[in-house]
Amino acid sequence: MSVLDPPYEDVWGPRRVRMIAAALALVFVVIVGRSAWVVFNSPQRNDDGAAVVEQVRRADIVDRDGQLLVTTLQGWSLAADPSAIWDVGEVVDALKSVFPNLNTTQLAQTLSDKKRRFVWVRRGVTERERRAVKDLGMEALRFVEEPQRVYPNGSLAGHLLGYTNVDGAGLEGVEKIYDARLKAGGDPLRLTIDASAQYVLEEELEAAFQQFDMQGAAGMLIDANTGAVRAIASWPASDPRKRGDEPPEAKTNRAINARMELGSIYKPLTVAAALEAGKLSTADRFNVSAPVRIGSAVVREPHPLANASSVSASDIIVYSSNIGSALIAQRIGPEKLKTFLGDLGLLGGVTITGPQTASPLTPAEWDQTAMATVAFGHGISVSPLAFAMTYSPFATGGELVTPTFLEPVDPATVQRKRVMSRETAATVLAMLRRTVVEGSGKLAEAQGYEVAGKTGTAEKPTPDGYDPNRNITSFAAVFPASRPQFVVLVVLDEAQPRTGAIRTASVTAATIAGNVIARAAPLLDVQPVLGAPTVKAASLQGSDGPRSEGVAQ
Repeated sequence: MSVLDPPYEDVWGPRRVRMIAAALALVFVVIVGRSAWVVFNSPQRNDDGAAVVEQVRRADIVDRDGQLLVTTLQGWSLAADPSAIWDVGEVVDALKSVFPNLNTTQLAQTLSDKKRRFVWVRRGVTERERRAVKDLGMEALRFVEEPQRVYPNGSLAGHLLGYTNVDGAGLEGVEKIYDARLKAGGDPLRLTIDASAQYVLEEELEAAFQQFDMQGAAGMLIDANTGAVRAIASWPASDPRKRGDEPPEAKTNRAINARMELGSIYKPLTVAAALEAGKLSTADRFNVSAPVRIGSAVVREPHPLANASSVSASDIIVYSSNIGSALIAQRIGPEKLKTFLGDLGLLGGVTITGPQTASPLTPAEWDQTAMATVAFGHGISVSPLAFAMTYSPFATGGELVTPTFLEPVDPATVQRKRVMSRETAATVLAMLRRTVVEGSGKLAEAQGYEVAGKTGTAEKPTPDGYDPNRNITSFAAVFPASRPQFVVLVVLDEAQPRTGAIRTASVTAATIAGNVIARAAPLLDVQPVLGAPTVKAASLQGSDGPRSEGVAQ
């Protein structure tokens, strides 16, 4: 370069600096802009713009064998940006075509707030709904991926499982009771429920509706030695996917939360109380040929027994004599009967790990009248689950166990309470077996499974007294009698056969219980008893035995 040449000037240097600075600024703007969009438009903020901490995945719920009952999957929810909507009415009308039950007034008000950048339109949309909204082609709408609680078996165990709200918080059933445990995530919550047995029970309760005109039903199968609840159901069924949006009659868990007068299934308890108190022996005879007055109650037998002037305690159970039950109760007195029923948990105060049963309704005064009527299941209302546990001592040799709903169940730590001697338990169990072989429980027999049980038919109370045309029918049992493993209880509310006029438990609840046992026993690994006596399902006389005047059977 000549000394006369002008000095070299890098004219592109400053430009390059400015270009690089501009590029960096642009990148910065993009990053900040994207961050702002995430902050103000993503579901990780609530409607007021406050940050929402990402939740741990809610734990699954499985049955005792690990079969999936409830899980959490990623789904879609629909959101909108009100500030980007030009015509709110157009958007609302379009969404109404996809979601017919949409609250258009509320949505229009929400979408009219132009200060808001993010609002929920519909949480938990189906794939069909998602495609339909996309076809609307509205830019102000967007889909957000978020966890959704899924119940793959539909209504199976619906009342027990319960459900969550759209944000995953437990509202009913197991979802509510163990909400904190489920929110913590981790291993699945394993219930004692056997999904196969649960399916059988629910299907038989549904079949009962096809066979009988009825208001509702409840049923359960419980391991008599551990208290593990293998199946428990209420009808009409509840579908957790509807999150409580169903008819009122489907919302009540009749197995746990309802209180009922259950009738003559109390009679074995009365006999057990007298045997345990030393006030009754199997050789004692009773005259039930004429009505008796005990307190202010007059107890009658509308269907007199053969040889009614001399019947045993076993006959009283087998042929369901109300007079006989009242006479037995008279031997022990009101206070001892009350104490015995209290020991069985029928008067309240029992702590259950899991769903709590409805508190009982008991006599205001335990006098002679209350004693006489409670002896055959009138004047005391309890939940079906609470009552079912009272038959566990007949299977365990006299020990009461409490129900449990969570695995693992360690037999060594099961809560046990001795409420009667082995001799008393064995004596009453034999009476229950005879009731199925010879008496009112014939239709409950499941061949090979030695069902030992008792029927109960109780007239429902009304403001004007007991209504003879409205009944609660029940069947409570232990099986197999020679080596007891399970307690079963079936309760039907106002079950009236669609053909025929017989509506007592010997025809209604006993039939359904027998079907449940026959189908569920093999699924629960109960081996049939070879050589068990065959019960001839003879034509019954339309009664599960004598009853008192306008009260119970």
